[in-house]
Amino acid sequence: MSGRGRGDLPIRGSRGGAPPRGGSSRGRGDDRGRGSDRGRGSERGGSSAYESPSGMFTDSVAPVSSQITGHEDNCIANFLKEKQAADKRASEGKQIPSDVPSGTVLAHRPGYGTLGRSFILRSNMFLFDFKPGLELFSYRLKFNPPDITRGQQKFVIRNMLRTYRPFVDHQSQLATDTATEIVTTQPLPDNRQVHRVTMANGENRNRSGWTVTVALIESYRVDEVIKNLRDVRLRKVVPNKDRTDAEGSDVTRAETSVVRMLNILMSNYPNNTDGTAVVGKGRNKVFKIDQAKQFVNIGCGIEAVRGYYSSVRLATGNIMLNLNISHSAMYRPGKLISLIDEFARTVGEKRGDIGPFLARLTVNVSHIPARDDGSGNMVPVTRTIWGVATPQDGTPRRGQPPNPHPPRVARLASSADNVSFWREDRDGNGDYITVTEYFRQAYGLRLRYASTHPVVNVGNLEKPVYLPAELCEIPPGQIFGGKQSKEMSQGMIKFSCRRPPQNYASIMKEGMEILGLNDEITKFGIRVTKAMTIVPARILSPPSLVYAKKTTKTQFGSWNLQRTRFSEGATVKNWTCLTLRRAKQPLPNVDGEMNMLYKKLREHGLNLPPPSRPFLTLDLDSSSKSNREKLRKEFKGWKENNYSLLVVILPDNGTELFDWIKYIGDLKIGILTHCMLVDKFKKTGGQEQYMSNNAMKINLKMGGRNQLLDSSGLKFIGQGKTMVMGYDVTHPAPGLAQTEKSIAGIVASIDGHMAQWPGEVLSQEAGKEEVEELVKLVQGRLDRWIRENKEPPANILVYRDGVSEGQYMMVLNMELPRIRRAAADIANYRPEYKKFAKYKPKITVIISGKRHHVRFYPTKAADGDRTSNPPSGSVVDRVITRPLFWDFYLQAQSPLQGSARPCHYIVIHDEIFSDPKISPGKPADVVQELTHNICYMMGRATRSISYATPAFLADRYCERARKYVAAVKAMREGGDKVWDDAELGSNRKSSNAFAIHSDFPLSMVYI
Repeated sequence: MSGRGRGDLPIRGSRGGAPPRGGSSRGRGDDRGRGSDRGRGSERGGSSAYESPSGMFTDSVAPVSSQITGHEDNCIANFLKEKQAADKRASEGKQIPSDVPSGTVLAHRPGYGTLGRSFILRSNMFLFDFKPGLELFSYRLKFNPPDITRGQQKFVIRNMLRTYRPFVDHQSQLATDTATEIVTTQPLPDNRQVHRVTMANGENRNRSGWTVTVALIESYRVDEVIKNLRDVRLRKVVPNKDRTDAEGSDVTRAETSVVRMLNILMSNYPNNTDGTAVVGKGRNKVFKIDQAKQFVNIGCGIEAVRGYYSSVRLATGNIMLNLNISHSAMYRPGKLISLIDEFARTVGEKRGDIGPFLARLTVNVSHIPARDDGSGNMVPVTRTIWGVATPQDGTPRRGQPPNPHPPRVARLASSADNVSFWREDRDGNGDYITVTEYFRQAYGLRLRYASTHPVVNVGNLEKPVYLPAELCEIPPGQIFGGKQSKEMSQGMIKFSCRRPPQNYASIMKEGMEILGLNDEITKFGIRVTKAMTIVPARILSPPSLVYAKKTTKTQFGSWNLQRTRFSEGATVKNWTCLTLRRAKQPLPNVDGEMNMLYKKLREHGLNLPPPSRPFLTLDLDSSSKSNREKLRKEFKGWKENNYSLLVVILPDNGTELFDWIKYIGDLKIGILTHCMLVDKFKKTGGQEQYMSNNAMKINLKMGGRNQLLDSSGLKFIGQGKTMVMGYDVTHPAPGLAQTEKSIAGIVASIDGHMAQWPGEVLSQEAGKEEVEELVKLVQGRLDRWIRENKEPPANILVYRDGVSEGQYMMVLNMELPRIRRAAADIANYRPEYKKFAKYKPKITVIISGKRHHVRFYPTKAADGDRTSNPPSGSVVDRVITRPLFWDFYLQAQSPLQGSARPCHYIVIHDEIFSDPKISPGKPADVVQELTHNICYMMGRATRSISYATPAFLADRYCERARKYVAAVKAMREGGDKVWDDAELGSNRKSSNAFAIHSDFPLSMVYI
């Protein structure tokens, strides 16, 4: 039997004509069709809109609403008055009246910021206008039997709405999420209805049926909710006469429900418009998928597609619609066989990658007849791909009995000829049958690719269901949520990189049209204003940065490092250069470049000798496994030579070598490495800046300090009593959660300079955002602080990255107590810490949110930077925020290209800034200015970054840990020998698989 007959990916015999890595010749990154409307790979259907003049600077500008700002001021004044009264009564031992908002969990806004030059911006928030007395009704759907797929839900609900009279009569007044809810603007005749819906099941030639119970759950008058938003006491109860539970209805329930119902109404028009796809977890992203689709191929059968995001948001006394440009990676519509072919041509025979690449892809199947949806439309039968066939298929869940007849799969990603499953007849007699033979017997189909292409599993690991790929068609609008290659990411960035005037024009024209905002939603008694909301903004002054012998001024969020010595240069005792060379690649002469790097390191203040010579060279071969073994042996020898730093010259930008070098150097052997690409290292132009950039990273890795904030920029941090900490959790890409875990990362300052941010990473349950071992992680940072300062910090300022609004309470209720416990138990961390038994720091927790869709646009050219973005340091905390919460938007960075994305910060718990000694009278200003200044302390660049440095670096450390995971995965798949630490000469004592080698300095080795 040939290799392909065993189910190999279809690449042999076709490599000679394969396109270059990254996709077809029409694919990623090329500019073909840029001026065209029709060429494949171009921005089809959208060029005329984007080439027309934008109205960003010419559209009329309304003044900021004095009614809204007056309401905000009144809310703050009333809150502060009531808080003072509550504090006084509490100090007198008297009970606090129930109408005082002291029971609110999230930190209250103490006031609005005042620092900086004031100006105005547009925000992509649009004000709703509702018909007086408009009431929204929510009906919950319950299916019996409850075993129903997402595709079946969608079919059953649409069939029911088009068939049964109560819904037919209210078509213009209802909308659905096609999953569990129907929203109406008028009550249905009955609060509880039961309907029966059946659908053809072509696989066993019968019909499946469900009983659908439709029950009224809640209803709200929108004007009551808005009245509540404007109530100065902030806690008024909204009546809900239809709710039957005993706990009543508070403001949170009312607001949450109305927002959810309005979002469903807003998606009604695109959901029912041909050529439009509504996608995303919240069903809030809309894309054109017909001839008007705007897209570009980015390789591997994946397209970057432009669409729009919409979300209903609560603001100061109003309800608004957030409408933004959105870009997503999507599978190219067409035959699944073609997608697999392109994947194989692009990636090669990486059998472990095809399953995750296809995971969660929904396909139409051709062997089952289409179904009537109740209105005469024939709807294809769909299935969702779980993965490909694996030898582990049929493995029962833990605690379940073994499968007596598990599938027989020759190897990972096997073809139909090489996958057999157990089949029983009506008499209970059974035998194994191949997928090929099954489809011949059951459907009379002779498969063309039975021996060449993998079958897909549309069941799961426990109960696999196999389909030949040739029977599957990819419909338009299927999101690709897998891990993107570097080439794909670059293609996506290039396509989505657009200046603010372009995005403004798109939102105001196509965005409004695709959601039906011009006319369609008026049938629900809803209108959306035609202009973006004008918001007051301020520009915070940039901080001054201190180096060894001078203070540097910043401009546009950047500064120059020329002829500048770092504030503290690290010491490097013994270092050299390692060049990795591929077969047939000439050996580059790096003497000149290494001399230049050495001089630059000395110029910036590092204390080090010339690099040891002769430089090292390692010739690579075509086997990744062999290369890993070579590196392991050589690293062990270099360790014995006491090298403290290896400058590694990589032959290309492939990730495998980099991943393995970091894994073996950081974790196993204990040699710090700094990697550079040979093409960049040897280029002729711009080498001064390039070498300085690398010097910054090397200095941080070796424990040095680059820039510092001056005393005015440090604020109270400069007193050396506050540890600034950031932590984050990153999750495996969809399709990899079965084999990879989530990674939690933490970094923290070690003194009052905020110039070094060492940290730690740990793995935890896949998909879990809550940091399970936060006590351990925080204690590690406290230990590092105590080593530097001889006592623990009086304050801990936390920037928590990556959580959504729905997870704020998780941080407060689960993670904040763990931070407290870490501090309370630090006395038990080391014997010498017993003296800290009564340690109880003040803690403030600030959430930094990047994954939001609020954007700002200058109203005139003079108020924008050179890319027409708002200037760096722009802060907005009024009109589109809420008086109840202490949040603000800060754009700390001027992007080099494209549109800026401000970071959304919300203080969810505060014990530091409310201290009059730290921020007398103006805690809002202190938080905003300090957060802005911290964005200048990342250390590895001469530019401010887009969000708070500790949160940013915690995310970067998690990404470094992913490199370690990738290295171990490659080793396991390659069948490498598993090395123990003793064999490698390691003295690692930590049980943490990601623990940095104990020989390393306690510095930013991950940078």
